[in-house]
Parts: sequence; structure tokens; C-alpha cells
Amino acid sequence: MLNSNETNIYKDYLGKFLFVLSLVIFGLMVFLIIQKPFLHIDEWFTKGLMTLSLRDMVHITAGDVHPPLYYITVWAPAKVLNLLHIKFDKIILMKMMSAIPYLILYIISYTKIRKDYGWLAGGLFAFTLIAMSSFFTVFSIARMYPLGTLLLVCGFISAGEILKEPKLKNWAILTVMAILGAYTHYFVAFSFIVLYILLLAHILINNKSQLKMWIYSAIYGILCFIPWMFILYKQTIEDKGGNWANTISLDAIFEFFSSAFSSSSDTLIPLIGVIIFLALFIYILIQYKKSPKENEFILFGFLIFIGTLLSGILAAIFFRNTADRYLVPAMGVLWLSISIMISRLDFKKLVIPIVILLLLFGAVNLSDQINEISKNHDKLVKDQKFLDSINNNDSVVIINSKVKLVHFYNELKKGTVYEDYTIGHREGARDWAKIYDNKNSKFLIPDDVNKYKDKNIYMAYRDDGTKLDLPPGYSLEPVGRVENCQFSKLIHSS
Repeated sequence: MLNSNETNIYKDYLGKFLFVLSLVIFGLMVFLIIQKPFLHIDEWFTKGLMTLSLRDMVHITAGDVHPPLYYITVWAPAKVLNLLHIKFDKIILMKMMSAIPYLILYIISYTKIRKDYGWLAGGLFAFTLIAMSSFFTVFSIARMYPLGTLLLVCGFISAGEILKEPKLKNWAILTVMAILGAYTHYFVAFSFIVLYILLLAHILINNKSQLKMWIYSAIYGILCFIPWMFILYKQTIEDKGGNWANTISLDAIFEFFSSAFSSSSDTLIPLIGVIIFLALFIYILIQYKKSPKENEFILFGFLIFIGTLLSGILAAIFFRNTADRYLVPAMGVLWLSISIMISRLDFKKLVIPIVILLLLFGAVNLSDQINEISKNHDKLVKDQKFLDSINNNDSVVIINSKVKLVHFYNELKKGTVYEDYTIGHREGARDWAKIYDNKNSKFLIPDDVNKYKDKNIYMAYRDDGTKLDLPPGYSLEPVGRVENCQFSKLIHSS
């Protein structure tokens, strides 16, 4: 039998091993970013925003479905490098700005989490946050999920400090993280709302003297977000009834729970993940009942994940579907709670088999994600080759989507690019087209087509089954596809 000191020593050794392993995996991720750059479907949008002014970028973001903070964090270093006349690759810069949040989380694991909960908790968190599910690629795509994870984890840690010692500094950090999180992604805002509700319940039961601080924090956060609330309302109204609306199902809910553990499409592996989640949740409920003070923080992490998922289901019912990547920040908090909980278990009977299981999950996940990155890299090479083939003076490209305009305008601007077109009604193009070029703000078929009879006219549109309203005598010949955007050449049948 191991005595207490020996158990702690072996837990420390295991935690250090997991720290080193996670750093090696992070190095592999950075290496792949440089050697095999790729663009996920929404990363084209991020790349397209980098060339605009700050005002235009925020304007376009307001017309999409996300808040602007993440885009600013990518836009700002690009502008600084341009001002310094330092050449850089846009895709690499975008990817590195997404990898930085994980590096900061790794430092937090090594310092704060290790100090408060031990080497094993810190090492487990660092490992699970990059090896579970699709975290490996999530932290290497140029989107807001890594930043959202960092902000939510920092806010969650501050809430843990409030549970132990409610100082003004901890309330201030929580408030700032919540505000920044809400301006990063709306699902991060959902998670913070759940966290604030849990804190309120704790205060009303255990420490009513902190109610005033809770009210101040909540009101200040709301006031700081009010300027964007009007934009959020507009986005919500415009998005309601969109292509993703009302598609939530029991299968989707199962996928969301299992996605915290594995990204595998094999039913068995996600099922194991769900069983593990339920077992851990039941265990922490039992432990909380025995010792509420010691286990409240861990329980908060589970409830934030569950509450965020339930919020997403409600959002899906009324607006649009919830993608599993939206839950990544809440998954980060969940894995921090699980890591702390595992570190308290019996080393020989429970910790070793659980860690072995996590290592197996991690190996499968990493293998899948590395293969996916290679496939996406090859796809980017193919997509870029196609776009280059129609990016010339002989091309006219009509993009029937404001989002796709941002995706591809800079890739096709050697030719003539229009956003949208009209046939029956002589309506002007949307605002986003005017940001790029006031002159090329509309394309009236068939009136304007005669101007370009000596050019190749292409139409780019989202391939969602919608039939385009083409004028009589014209047809479309598919010539290429980039992500979910179909490119077709406009052909006159005569």
C-alpha cells in the first residue's frame, strides 16, 4: 500500500508527465499550422476581414451573427505588421492568434491550477484541453473559440476565488472576463449567465453580504454590453428562420455531450464518453452532498456545461441550430472541473485507469484531427488553385451572398466582382458591397451582361438547394466549389 506522501509524489510525477506531453502536442500543432496551413469554412471570412478598416470590419461583423472582439484581435496585429512593413502570411498569423490562447491556458495550468490543486490537476487540464474531442483543431482554426475558452476559464477561476474569499479584485476580474467573453461569442455569454446564476444561489444561501457586489458586477456587465445589444437584436431577428433553424434533435444533444470527450463519428466511442460524463456527474453530486464547500467549485463546472447546452437547445428551437464547436469554451470549464476531481481520487484504484482511458481517447482524437488537418490542407491547395484560375482580367464574378463576398473578394479582385444581382426589381446591392467598391455595387441581369460579352461571367452562391432566379435564355455550368460555395459559369443558350 502507498502511504499519503508516496501517493502525492506519484501524482506529481504523473502531472508533470502530462504537462510535458501537452507541450509536445502543442508544438506539433504549431508545426502543422506552419507546414500544412488550411482554412476551415468560416476562416475565409476571418481572412477577408483582415484587409478592411476597423470601422468597416465592425460594420460587417454587425451584419453577421457574431460579436467583434475576436476579429479585432486578429485584425490589430495584421495592421501593426503592415505599418512596420513586415511581410507575413495571413493564414499563419490567423492560426497563431488562435494558438496563443491555449499557450496562455497552459501557463495558467502550470501556475494557478498547479499551485491550488496540485501537479496532477494542472497536468490533466493542460492535456485534456488539447487532446480531448476536436480541441486540437479548434485551437488551430482562426475563429473565436480559443479566445472564448481562455476568457471563460479565467472568469470561472475568479468565481472559484469568490467562493473561497470574495475580494473586490476577484469580482473585478470576473466582470471584465464576462464582458470580454460576451463580445467574443454569444455562447460564452450564455456560460457566464449560468455562472452568475450559480454565484447568486451560493450568495443567497451562504453569504448574503456579497449580494451587493453581485448586483454591481451584473449591472456593470450589462451596461457595458448595451451598445451591442441593439446589434444582437437585429442579428437575432434577421437570423430567425434561417437555414439552421429548428433542427435540434435527441441525436444532436447526444452528440453535444459526447463531443466533450471525442470527435469520432464511431457511435461506440461517443457513447463511452456520455457514460463517463454521467458517471462523473453523479459522483460529484454525491461528493457535493457529503461536503458542499470542498466540491461546489467542481460542481459549478459541470453545471456551466449543462446550462450552456440547455441554453443552446433553446436558441436552436427559436433561432438556429447549436454547433458543437459553440460549446468548446464550456467544455474547457468542464475539463478543469474533471481534472481537479480526478486529482483527488485514489491513485492506484482510480487515477491510473482513468488517466490511461483519457490517454487512449486522446490518442484516437489526435490521430483523427491530424488526418483531418492534412485533408483540409490538400483541399486548400486545390481551392486556391481554382480561385487563382478565375482571378484575372477576363473574369466577372457575381457573388450572391454578403458573407461569401467577404470570403472571396480579395481572392478574386483582379477581375470584376459584384455582390448580388437583380432581375425583376432594380434594387441596389447591400451595404457590404459598398465597402469594397461603390461602383460595382449591383449587377442587373440581363442588362449589364451585354457589357461583358467578351468576358467569362461566373456566379458564386451557397449550395443549399436554392434555385437561382436566372433570366430567360441563360443557364449555369458548374466549374468549381469552395467549401459550401458553388461557382458556375453563366452561359447563354443561343
